[in-house]
Amino acid sequence: MPHYEEALPLGVMTALHGDPLAAFTRIREMGFPTCQLHDPGDACLYGPDAQTYTEKVRDAIRETGIRITSVFIMFRGHVWDLVDGPRTIGLIPPETRGERVVHACEVSNWCREVGINAVTSHIGFSPENPDNPAYPRFIDTMRAFCRYCKEHGQTFAFETGQETAATLKRTIEDIGLDNVGVNLDPANLLLYGKDRPLEAVDLIGKYVLNTHCKDGVWPEPGGRLGVEKPLGEGEAHIRELIPKLYNMGYRGPLTIEREISGEQQIKDILKAKALLEEIKGKLLSGNT
Repeated sequence: MPHYEEALPLGVMTALHGDPLAAFTRIREMGFPTCQLHDPGDACLYGPDAQTYTEKVRDAIRETGIRITSVFIMFRGHVWDLVDGPRTIGLIPPETRGERVVHACEVSNWCREVGINAVTSHIGFSPENPDNPAYPRFIDTMRAFCRYCKEHGQTFAFETGQETAATLKRTIEDIGLDNVGVNLDPANLLLYGKDRPLEAVDLIGKYVLNTHCKDGVWPEPGGRLGVEKPLGEGEAHIRELIPKLYNMGYRGPLTIEREISGEQQIKDILKAKALLEEIKGKLLSGNT
């Protein structure tokens, strides 16, 4: 597990949207020492100004002191639901796997250049049955990519969501590399109807490298995802979940993600920050 000067540093999921210094300054002004980044985007990776932009990112990190704890790899063409998701999300669909692996490697290259030692992504609806003929080839692909990350001094974390905790645990163990772990998003476990977070941590807690502190509720029948909620107002049981992770040895970031926009997003993020500070304070003081 990566070392942090402060146990359970708070962070927020963010996108750069053009000016990295402005983005990191906003994070610092909100009182966060860390963040996770969304995929840097094609212009940053492949465009004619990619090198210049990358230098701006490095300069902004130095100027603000924000620590990027992970970069989220995003792929084109995802459909975030329970109907089309299995054929569109992540590296599971064989039709898009090749080009997406190339993109994932480019993100890893960019992270190495910037000095970021962790990447994460939604990999897709991993087969629940290990005898599925598609499973071995998927594992071979993931092992090769995770080894590529390891050569860059990076960890790779599966973001929870499209698979059960038992399937994710088996997948990590089948890959068999020590730089592979979990980005625990308890809301996603609920939104996809895959697991209850408190129970899932029993299986995958030891693999957790980072978090998305997000909340939600179980989906209704019909193929749509469940509904995201402000932190503390859904079924993630965050007041119990974080102490459980802490007691299992987790000391990594508590990264807030709120997937709405506008003023309400900022209000919900700050409310979540206050909640996490309360939980964290009790844990670090031993007053649980």
